Amino acid sequence: MIMQFKTQFSICFLLLFSLLLSSCRDSEGFRKTSDGLFYKFINDEDGPKPEPGDIMVMDILYTNGRDSLLFDSRILSDSFTVVCVLPTFIGGVEEGFAMMSPGDSALFKANADSLMEKTFKNASPYQPIEGEFIRFQVKMRSIIKKKDIDSVMIATDLRLRRVEFDDLESYLRRNKMDVTPTQNGAFLTIKNEGNGPKPEAGDTVYVNYKGYLLNGLVFDSTSKGPFKFVLGTTPVLEGWVDCIPLLSKGSEATIAFPSDLGFGSQKTGVIPPYSPLIFEVRIVDIKKGIKRDTKSPS
Repeated sequence: MIMQFKTQFSICFLLLFSLLLSSCRDSEGFRKTSDGLFYKFINDEDGPKPEPGDIMVMDILYTNGRDSLLFDSRILSDSFTVVCVLPTFIGGVEEGFAMMSPGDSALFKANADSLMEKTFKNASPYQPIEGEFIRFQVKMRSIIKKKDIDSVMIATDLRLRRVEFDDLESYLRRNKMDVTPTQNGAFLTIKNEGNGPKPEAGDTVYVNYKGYLLNGLVFDSTSKGPFKFVLGTTPVLEGWVDCIPLLSKGSEATIAFPSDLGFGSQKTGVIPPYSPLIFEVRIVDIKKGIKRDTKSPS
């Protein structure tokens, strides 16, 4: 009798457990996180998970609720990368990415309206219907940790700066600009010395100039009259901040400086990253600013 009771209890417990388990899944077998993301793992490896800032190498394919293909990363690259970020909305697919380890395959379902507005910033032309979910098929290939990315970027930055300084040094030598650099590393060669005082902070300076790269490509010049700026107030390149105060009205000079006094590691127009800049300048005029008495009234 006791044995029969135990058997019946075990069967009831298993049935109850099965009912509880099935209640945590939808009709397609998806589980749901506390934030509302539906997920189903096809392959679940035991390994490290990505953290914000890590780069995830993955295959991503997603479709709409009618199984129409919206995106397939394999068409673009066999090493498609995504930066791990916090979910862009409650129930966002980024939560699912953070659950995956290298080798994992999983399916996710996320609200289409929120996805288009919050994640894709309405950049996608797709217009979801109300209540629709976007279905993701994801395979995590590998994870590159942020600390490793930072190390690679630092090494790359140092290598590119070394090349840049070697190129600039060769240019200066070829053009007989072997002059002592300013405190911040700009090089100034005065061709014709002007007369009068040099500009000070608050003065308005009028400059004719031509800016070009080491290969001679002109990227800017004053073709419609002098460039006017207030020294110390108007934002100009750091190389100018260093050199213009050393030039009197009428002075003609060549200014050369590395990218950290110019546009740095960012591409700007036709100017590539890590580009030293050369400027031929002529100080057309200097209008003295109004000096204010900073003393307290007696």
